Amino acid sequence: MCNISKGVEEKGIQKGIVAMVSVLKELQIADDIILSKIWEKFRLTEETAETYLKEITLGDLKENI
Repeated sequence: MCNISKGVEEKGIQKGIVAMVSVLKELQIADDIILSKIWEKFRLTEETAETYLKEITLGDLKENI
């Protein structure tokens, strides 16, 4: 049961990151500011945050969620 809830939590966090980055991109916020917001709000590593930004920019991650 614990593994299922962890998976659901991770999926929700991922959706939140995608939504946040998508909105900031639509508002034409600079990528470096978006990265700092991802680090701040979700406590991710710089590398992970950059991966989200790149995948969202390319549209890959949105389609998988």
